[in-house]
Amino acid sequence: MSKLADFQTIGDSTSLAKVEDKAFTVIKVEDSDYTQGDEVTKGVKITTKEAFKIEGKDWSKFHTTRIAVVKRLSQADIRESINGGTPMGPVKCVSAVAANGKNFFNLVDA
Repeated sequence: MSKLADFQTIGDSTSLAKVEDKAFTVIKVEDSDYTQGDEVTKGVKITTKEAFKIEGKDWSKFHTTRIAVVKRLSQADIRESINGGTPMGPVKCVSAVAANGKNFFNLVDA
């Protein structure tokens, strides 16, 4: 079964979900909120050192609203380090289970 994120492309980026479990190196982070009607969901756009072939096109910019990933990449020290020229990685976006039993996606060292 497919999800909407599988088909979503916004401007110069595509959904981080399309990278699946591949490792990547983050070289730039910027805010990229998602707005639907009056509701704004915090998001980030990342640029990776690697390019991934998705549907016949090479992509190195990805957006996501995955809460744990957005929180991590919104931390001032992490963002300043990456955007200041110190790449972060390799990392992966993986499915994890919270203490309350809910599934979520997290950014971890690869």
